[in-house]
Amino acid sequence: MSERLEQVEQQPFRVLGERRTPKRCYVYAHLGPDRAPFYIGKGSGSRAWSMDRDAQWHHFVRSRCGCAYEVVIIAEDLDEEDALELEGELIARHGKTLTNWVNPGRQFDYAALDRFHKLRDATTSFISETRPLEISDPERAVVRYRQAIAQMHEYSAITYETGLVADLRREIGVSAQGDIAALDRLTLVLRKLGRFNEIVESVDDYFTRYPDSVTPNHPVLRRRAEAGAILAGERKAPKMPVGNPRVRKVGTVPEDELAPLLAKARRDRAPWDWLVAARLCRTHHDYDREIALLEEFLSGARVPGRSWLELEERLFKLRAMLASG
Repeated sequence: MSERLEQVEQQPFRVLGERRTPKRCYVYAHLGPDRAPFYIGKGSGSRAWSMDRDAQWHHFVRSRCGCAYEVVIIAEDLDEEDALELEGELIARHGKTLTNWVNPGRQFDYAALDRFHKLRDATTSFISETRPLEISDPERAVVRYRQAIAQMHEYSAITYETGLVADLRREIGVSAQGDIAALDRLTLVLRKLGRFNEIVESVDDYFTRYPDSVTPNHPVLRRRAEAGAILAGERKAPKMPVGNPRVRKVGTVPEDELAPLLAKARRDRAPWDWLVAARLCRTHHDYDREIALLEEFLSGARVPGRSWLELEERLFKLRAMLASG
């Protein structure tokens, strides 16, 4: 970091304008040197003067405002509903110049965003399809989970937003966000196979790319710590459980309970209705019927939205559970 940049980072903020306590709910703006708003909010008490803001806001004040900005109360003595309405109108009007995260003025490339979601959904399905292989063919599962991580790198690199908020996040070094699911399953299988060096390599590579993607106590990080200790000779490798397959209770779901649920599910094609029916089957340990109705839904036309992924994941988890005995 240059000496000049260090000086800027250490410089305290100067807040211009009259500081007072507005009546009831109010709407306020933060203005830059050109007196154009860069943040609009709703608050009460001293909220307008609070510096408890996100990283984009702080970076804007330092990099665009010379650490000085003005607080202006636009309207006060409002009901909360009126304050919210006015705040929304002003954010919509000035969106392109605002650092607000919730902001219709943010500039998205919707074609790129659509491609991002399609690739991510396809990868999520691919991970779900792989889970039964963890029991029947773990080596193949490892290959597929590595493939899923490569696919995730592809869609996480898509740029689907431009404009002020995107520029600020890029300037402060906000990293791309990865999906931990494939790495989670990969490290789980590698642990069962005793391939601890690959756990270390895979986890380290992932977090080099996506350093802030999970909480510090995530299972992936615990597996990485365990693998590192084993490789360093600080602890013994765990013994993987072997033994007789688990005997599961099997039953039959009552048709009089299931029929009305399925009638509604088939009529509306709402994923939630199918999930309710699947849960009823599980309650009665009727796994064959649960698989059949999940397959029925997934073979039909997909409804708008992405909630069908939960049913797809449920189906593959069920198959993996049954494959394990």
